[in-house]
Amino acid sequence: MTDARHSVCLFIGTLKAGGAERVTVWLASELHRRGHDVVVLTHSAPDADFFTLPDGINRETVGFDEGRDTLPGKLLVNIRRCLQVRRVLRRHRVTAVVAMMPHESVMAVVSSFGRRMRVVVSERNAPWHREQDKIWTALRRIVYRFSDAQVAQTQPIADWMRRETGSRSVAIIPNAVQPSLPSGPPVVRPQSFIRPGRKLLLAVGTKPYQKGFDLLIAAFAQIANDYPEWDLAIPGLLPSRQEQGISGQDILDTAARSGLTERVFLPGHLGNMPDWYAAADVFVLSSRFEGFPNVLVEAMGAGKACVAFTCDTGPEEIIQHNVDGFLVRDHTVDSLAASLDKVMRSTELRSRLAAAAPGVMQRYAPDTVLNAWCRVLGLPEEQKTR
Repeated sequence: MTDARHSVCLFIGTLKAGGAERVTVWLASELHRRGHDVVVLTHSAPDADFFTLPDGINRETVGFDEGRDTLPGKLLVNIRRCLQVRRVLRRHRVTAVVAMMPHESVMAVVSSFGRRMRVVVSERNAPWHREQDKIWTALRRIVYRFSDAQVAQTQPIADWMRRETGSRSVAIIPNAVQPSLPSGPPVVRPQSFIRPGRKLLLAVGTKPYQKGFDLLIAAFAQIANDYPEWDLAIPGLLPSRQEQGISGQDILDTAARSGLTERVFLPGHLGNMPDWYAAADVFVLSSRFEGFPNVLVEAMGAGKACVAFTCDTGPEEIIQHNVDGFLVRDHTVDSLAASLDKVMRSTELRSRLAAAAPGVMQRYAPDTVLNAWCRVLGLPEEQKTR
C-alpha cells in the first residue's frame, strides 16, 4: 500500500441539488478519506449549496457572470475566469483535476495548459440532448482531445465522445451505489404527505422536462381511478422550476384538472431521501433522457420495484427487464400507464422485482467505482484512510 499523497481539484458549476453534484461530493469525500488533499471548485458561492462537504475539504469559487453580449466581451470574461481557475490550481498545487460539466471541462483544460497535472473531463448526461451555445459546442470538440482522460457514464456516451470530440482515452465509470445513503437537513417526512395505509408511487428529480414528469402525471391520471389507494410524490421538483416550457406548477395543475390534488405531492428539496425510498411501494423513472440516473440505482439498492423508460442511455444498462426492474421501451404516456398498471396491480410482481433489485449494489459497488476514478486521475487505487 502506497503513502503517496496527491492534491485533487473537482470542478463543477454548483453544489445545488442534482445528480452530478451528489457524485462530486461523494468523490471528494472518498478521495479525502483515502488521504488526498481535495479542493472543490464551483462558480456559485457556498451559501447556495444544497450538499455539505466534510471538514477538511477545501472550497473555492470563481465567478460565472454572463459578461457582455458581444463576442469580444464574452472572450474577455472567459479569459478572466480561466485565469481565476489557474490561480486556484496553482495555489493548491493540484496534481489532478476533474471537471464535471461541459463548460467546466473546457475551462479546466484551457486553465491547465503549461502546468504539470492530469486533466480529466467528464460528461454527466446524454450530451446530444443538451442545448449548448454554438461557441461552447465548438470549444468542446476542439479542447476535449487535449485532456489526459475523458469519463463517460455509459457506452453510448463514450461512443459519442469519441465520435464528436476526438476523445481517445475514454473511460466508462458509472455512479456508485452507496450501501447507506446519507441523510440530513432539510428533513421532510413522508408521513407529512402520505396518510397511513396508503401506497406510494415515488419519482425524484428537479427537472420537469428531462425527467418527463408531464408524461408521468398524464400516465398516473389514466390509471388513478383504478388504484384509489395510491398516491404520487415527486421530491426535488419545485412548482417554480421551469424547463423547456414545462414547470412544476404545470404538474400540479394537471393533477388538479384530473381530480388528483389530494393525491399528488411535491415535497420540495429534502435531505432524507432514504426515508422516502423506504416508504415507496414502486419507484418510477419517466425521463426523456438520462446519463446514469442516481435515483434509479438508489431505489433499486433500497429494494424497490422500479419502472423506467429505456431512454437512449442509462436505465437499459442498469435494469434487467422483468428480473430486477421493469423497462418501458415505447416512450409514450399509454405505455408508461400500462407498465405502471401491471406493476401496481401485482403484489407478487412487485415483491419479485424488489427482491432482485439490490443486486445492483454489487455491480456498482463504491470501492470498484472509486478505484476506476483513481485510475483515470493517476492516483493509487489503495490508500491508507484517515
